[in-house]
Amino acid sequence: MPRSLRWTWLLACLLALPLRAAHGQVIAETPPPFPNPKKFARGFFASGELGALVFLGRAARYATAGPTFGVRIGYDVTRWLAVQAHVAGTSADANLPPPTVGQSFQLLLYAGELRAQLQLRRFALSLEGGVGAAHLLSNVLEQVNLTNGAISLTVIGGAGVDYHTLNRHFSFGLDLDYLWLQGWRNSHGLSATAYLRYTH
Repeated sequence: MPRSLRWTWLLACLLALPLRAAHGQVIAETPPPFPNPKKFARGFFASGELGALVFLGRAARYATAGPTFGVRIGYDVTRWLAVQAHVAGTSADANLPPPTVGQSFQLLLYAGELRAQLQLRRFALSLEGGVGAAHLLSNVLEQVNLTNGAISLTVIGGAGVDYHTLNRHFSFGLDLDYLWLQGWRNSHGLSATAYLRYTH
């Protein structure tokens, strides 16, 4: 074999080595489709929420919108039904006639709820409702005859959308809840919150 051909053959072999090595690293398997809703964690869960509460009806004349925060702790009875305890609080300014100005008040909500959920791959649509008590920590609204006592029967109902992360335990979403405050001369409220949920 001529010397020039030997060098050409040697150079071709050296260039082919990386190609053969790279070919050996190719993985033929395709990853399994994710996520599989059947593998999402189910059972005890806790969520933290943050948003705003707007008062409607007669209360809107004397109470401004305010930030709200809360927690929900519950249990998934089935893939589509859960029971949960809801504790939330809000702080708002009181819009009162002179000489009472610059006053604010805090409202705490304690409720037991049921949540029905429809899972659509990583998304879930939910409806929830419950009953509880709203605890007013100030009597500032009594002077305009809006409230009668610190405790009010409250009915809550709402809807939400949930998005599951790649971690089987975590999801986040948005909730829109309607509140009927019996002790506030049948006033209403609308709460919009974002939440992060952990399911054990």
